Amino acid sequence: MSSQVTGRPADPGGTVKDREIAAEQRYVDIAYARLEEMRAEAQAMIREGFRQSQAGTKASLVDRDAWVHQAARRAQALDIADDGLVFGRLDLAAGEVRYIGRVGVRTPDHDSLVIDWRAPAAEDFYRATPEDPRGVVRRRVLHSRGHTVVDLEDDLLDPSASDGMTVVGDGAFLASLARTREGAMRDIVATIQREQDEVIRAPADGTVLVRGAPGTGKTAVALHRVAYLLFRHRQRFGSRGVLVVGPNPRFTSYIERVLPSLGEGTAALRSLGDLVDGVTASAHDAPALARLKGAEPMATVLRRAVTDQAPGAPDELRVVFKGVVVALDRARLDRVRADVHRRSRGSVNAARGRAAEALLDALWDRFTGIGGQEAAEAAEGADTGLWNAILAADGLASLDDDTGRSGTSDGSPREKFDARVREQRAFTDFLVAWWPLRTPLDVLRSLGDPDRLRRAAGRDLPREDLPALAASWAEGPLSYQDVALLDELDALLGAPPRPSRRRRAPAADDPFVVDGVNILTGEEAADETWEPEMEELTTSIERLERSRRVDDGVVEERPEYAHIVVDEAQDLSPMQWRMLGRRGRQASWTIVEDPAQSAWEDLDAARAAMDAALGGERKGRGRPRKRAPRARHEYELTTNYRNSTEIAAVSARVLAEALPDARPARAVRASGIDPVVDVVPEPDLAAAARAAAGELLHQVEGTIGVIVPLALEPGGQASLFDTTAWGEAERARLAEGLPERVQVLDVLEAKGLEFDAAVIVAPETVAAQSPRGLRVLYVAVSRATQRLTVLTTEPDWQAKLLGT
Repeated sequence: MSSQVTGRPADPGGTVKDREIAAEQRYVDIAYARLEEMRAEAQAMIREGFRQSQAGTKASLVDRDAWVHQAARRAQALDIADDGLVFGRLDLAAGEVRYIGRVGVRTPDHDSLVIDWRAPAAEDFYRATPEDPRGVVRRRVLHSRGHTVVDLEDDLLDPSASDGMTVVGDGAFLASLARTREGAMRDIVATIQREQDEVIRAPADGTVLVRGAPGTGKTAVALHRVAYLLFRHRQRFGSRGVLVVGPNPRFTSYIERVLPSLGEGTAALRSLGDLVDGVTASAHDAPALARLKGAEPMATVLRRAVTDQAPGAPDELRVVFKGVVVALDRARLDRVRADVHRRSRGSVNAARGRAAEALLDALWDRFTGIGGQEAAEAAEGADTGLWNAILAADGLASLDDDTGRSGTSDGSPREKFDARVREQRAFTDFLVAWWPLRTPLDVLRSLGDPDRLRRAAGRDLPREDLPALAASWAEGPLSYQDVALLDELDALLGAPPRPSRRRRAPAADDPFVVDGVNILTGEEAADETWEPEMEELTTSIERLERSRRVDDGVVEERPEYAHIVVDEAQDLSPMQWRMLGRRGRQASWTIVEDPAQSAWEDLDAARAAMDAALGGERKGRGRPRKRAPRARHEYELTTNYRNSTEIAAVSARVLAEALPDARPARAVRASGIDPVVDVVPEPDLAAAARAAAGELLHQVEGTIGVIVPLALEPGGQASLFDTTAWGEAERARLAEGLPERVQVLDVLEAKGLEFDAAVIVAPETVAAQSPRGLRVLYVAVSRATQRLTVLTTEPDWQAKLLGT
């Protein structure tokens, strides 16, 4: 690669780069003009589809559905590509020139103006190197803002074939890393290295496991792989969709525009805190609590919790049959409940009908056990004799004779018993209260009761940890680990029964329809005056689009995806892996991780849970069966493109403290700017952090991250202000008055992010907050691309970080 401008000298009107930019701008303008024409054509197709549907036939509606759907998808893809349409150019030895962009653009005569970056013809843009130029003489990277080309840089890959070709810049890939990042990784397409390209185009089946240290481009690889799979295997992955999971909402916000900018907007992007619909986590647990909630034994605890008696459930059931009172006390009711759970293979909510039958069995056993059947028959015989005497006085047949002639009967004694008991409001009201249709959040909050939690915990949780655990569920906000527990509870409980799509009048003698609701299923029942009515006509495409929306109030079952991408996978707990596994039983996976960054303590348990999730299960009769191991393709990225060599040296020292045997990635970009590590008295940390951020505002044009320790209860930890150490209010005060490009966040929120400059506050506190504190600090000090400032209260930490 060349760091000089070669070719003809510039004329007095501007530099060589200026002339090259102007020439590329003219071509880009032509591409945008054609893009606008293609948009107009797509909109015209949509209008034509609706016009044809006016024919009034069923066939015309089907044609409209397909026509409009395809045209709308095309229009959306063209809209997405508007910003930064063209980002690359290849000059081939054969004289051909190819422009690479976010979508393909062709002239009306079908000549190519821009090649889609996922097409085979664009492959050399990523894979050509000086060692293997693949017929490429010059690779040019264009940087644009909107429709305007603002910069360009070249790689001369085959000097022997250049023939005086102009080459601008000092190497597009390395120089691009020194460029300001504007809050979103908008230009990552043009900075993929060859080793990353191997990952992107890895086989679509099985699991792709990508390992790499901070700064090696793991996230960029995963997101490009998503778009590549959707392009090359659209039918396979487009029908069930792709799920991309990140560690927190800041991370997902940071990368949310990457996939649309590549031309694919059909992937679902979620964080671990909002993976369950209707729930958003807002807090991290203290390390000790997170260790309890995330461990595998919590699945057993939750299983006991859903089988326990619901809060407020009655302790006694009393019914009357033919004058005999039949009662079940708490002990008998507990045995019935345990028996139903033992025999039931479905969800808890769906077992209410079986619970009703089990209660009837227990009542009948109790009824016969107390001699109720003989007493009832004697009473019934006396009543029959009295009525026969009255009928005989009037010359009418006896009741026995009438039954004999008709040949009919009221059924067996047991059938009579069940029918009469079902009709009693005391029984139906008891059933609703004793076996309620519960929600996951109801069950989790109920574990805020220490006694209830103690029963559920059994011997699986340490007794001394239960009070803190109960307090977190009784009062505190939902945490990231709680979301996985809610998903586990949802799998155990099952979704509440949904109303029938077609309303039916209930049978007049249905005893389980109370106040218009079937108490066994939860379905609303229509009355006898029901008549058929018009329903909205929808097409399959409209129903598919509705199923992909999560904000229209339509309750859908937990989705399963065709492909799942998990970033920062080394931090996932076993319970979080179980949550992901339910969404990918038939999926292929892309897993991105760096074991050295792991904040989860029991790596062996997490690895076993990951293997179980990636293996999936076979559905069918009986218990789920484990699948045979899927093919796994493992890759390691070894080059640090984010950090300068000066910043990488600091992070390497932290890594050596955390994992002495670990090998850091090789940093390749020197900036000549040494990190700053200052010792600051604890009371002055706030002022020093704000001052450092203010100074960096004048030194970098992009984002600045001020990274502080986790928010934990006070107790020996440093605090910037007289409030809860490192709490949300404290961080807000630290950010007060600073511009938007300065972000104040804790060390876990910084996961996966990068900034032009970073200020690390109190590294000694970060390191001491958990057994994995040094690993978390290693992540924090590797967030900066250009400048790093560290503020510590301990001189020893200054020496450690600077290597003095």
